[in-house]
Amino acid sequence: MKKVFRYLILIGFCSIIWIILNEEISAKNILSGCILGFFSIICTEQFLLQKDHKLSWNLSPSTFMRYLLHLIVQMYASGFAAIRKIISGKINPDIVEISTELEDDLLICILANSITLTPGTITIDKDGQNLKILWLNCVTKDSQKAGEIIKGSFEKILKES
Repeated sequence: MKKVFRYLILIGFCSIIWIILNEEISAKNILSGCILGFFSIICTEQFLLQKDHKLSWNLSPSTFMRYLLHLIVQMYASGFAAIRKIISGKINPDIVEISTELEDDLLICILANSITLTPGTITIDKDGQNLKILWLNCVTKDSQKAGEIIKGSFEKILKES
């Protein structure tokens, strides 16, 4: 019974994402979102996960929601800052290497993807806990200072999980 309830929550979540991507709330969209969610969950469990997905997922739902909201705010703030820098012509692109204190590979990947989602930075390589970042406005070559600026509070929120 617990597994069925967990599947229903995941199917609902997938259906909501499907509705958002299609930008239309209709019975057809809701039904197709549920069907696609069901099949994606079954395929993921059968072919991709080697252990229970709850063991793979180290973020609590509250931490995930807080992280998601923080990411959205940072995306907009970085976007406006990047636009300002590009228009003024005061950009200084460079590649910097930073290191993270996170040890879980999933959390490191979430951090790397979050860095890429914020305008002005792109993660170009990941080697263990080290990330190579293309930075639009490189203000320092010092790895530690650059890491503090680029990672910001993303890493702090992920470490709390």
